[in-house]
Amino acid sequence: MKTNNLIESIENSFRKQVRKDSKIKNAYLLVHSEKEDIHINIAEGSTGNMPANPQQPNYMASVGKLFTSAIIGILVEREKLSFDDKIIKYFGRELLNNMHVYKGKDYTDEIRIKHLLNQTSGLPDNFRTLLDQLIKDQSLNLTSRETITWVKSYAKGHFPPGRGFKYTDTNYHLLGLIIERITSEPFHVTLTKYIFEPLNMKHSYMHHFSEPIEKS
Repeated sequence: MKTNNLIESIENSFRKQVRKDSKIKNAYLLVHSEKEDIHINIAEGSTGNMPANPQQPNYMASVGKLFTSAIIGILVEREKLSFDDKIIKYFGRELLNNMHVYKGKDYTDEIRIKHLLNQTSGLPDNFRTLLDQLIKDQSLNLTSRETITWVKSYAKGHFPPGRGFKYTDTNYHLLGLIIERITSEPFHVTLTKYIFEPLNMKHSYMHHFSEPIEKS
């Protein structure tokens, strides 16, 4: 199949699939292959009263965790840290005091960076607790450190580090703070330097903290 025909086939299939499913409000497709000389960047559906635009900003939420883990991997390659490092190496006692108490025992000193990365730390999640509070008080605005302090007071650990799996945003708040400690820069600055600039992601940015490299 010739390249133009292949591109047309992909685009038609994508649009047809989106249009036939009433539950899909909008969808985006990016296909790039230098070998096959293919670049497709299209959108279908709508956002509110506006047609979906492949260049419009989208809030990606926990996709940011992939960027965070990639930066940690880069720092490991540069020998700035190790996956086996205990997190107490990077924080003062005030923040971590009684961070992970499970069945009356404090396991905080056993948490390693690898436990945060693969969601096996056993730490409590902050999302649901803070969401409930935000619904009550929409002016609530906490830093990562304040969020960690909050979760210590309102939630309990799930299991000792490395002995289970529990998805929790707390793990990645801690990773972000470790990245800031090592790079001596705010997380959003490191994100731009390590991810957005090298990958030519000119329209990506950290919501509330930075601006895209190139504004549409």
